[in-house]
Amino acid sequence: MSELNDRLKQQQQLERECVEVDEDIAGLRNTYEQYFLGLERKPPNLKHDALRRRLTKLRALPVRNTVLKFRIGTLEQKLKTYERMWDRTLKEIENGTYRRDLAKMRRKREEAAKAAEPPRAPSPEAPPASAAAPLAAHPGTPAVPRPGARPGTPATGAPAAAMSEAKVKAIYDAYVVAKRRCQEDTSKLTLDAMANTLRKQVPELLKKHNATEIDFKVVIKDGKAVLRAVPK
Repeated sequence: MSELNDRLKQQQQLERECVEVDEDIAGLRNTYEQYFLGLERKPPNLKHDALRRRLTKLRALPVRNTVLKFRIGTLEQKLKTYERMWDRTLKEIENGTYRRDLAKMRRKREEAAKAAEPPRAPSPEAPPASAAAPLAAHPGTPAVPRPGARPGTPATGAPAAAMSEAKVKAIYDAYVVAKRRCQEDTSKLTLDAMANTLRKQVPELLKKHNATEIDFKVVIKDGKAVLRAVPK
């Protein structure tokens, strides 16, 4: 009876270990996606190595249960499949053939070409540069100040209306790339629509989280790209 209880306890422990390893694989995949989208500076090598060691240790255990053996084999195969995909993408990044890097290079060339153009003389009706909103979907739309800021005091942090056009464009590009990698439809996504959405959401988020700044991060959740607000 005692031996049977020990077996059941060991089986339950292995089942929990399999669940945790599966969750870690999903988390590692999400981290790699963040790196490939340019939202993380370095690939998660340490996290990857730790997960591989954990799975190797799990595979070496004497498992009698056929279902658990199959599950461990499935986890190992899943990680190997992802590793082949990650290695291929890393090589593309090193060779400069990865689509995200090529798109970034094109944007840099376009920005350099615009910077080389002579500045246009402002029209008499145009407001001073300091008074114009950095990003406005429609003429005359004012910048959204941070809740609690006094009139005339520039808003701190990163409300959508105070974001630079390049910042909003970077968020938009990362979101579109993530959706395409998840094979989601991007035909109805536009930069203006995203700018308007951020402009409406940021003041509420600043107030809700009592924050001075709101950043946005693209994450992959349940196989779909999601734009997540990060209060600071």
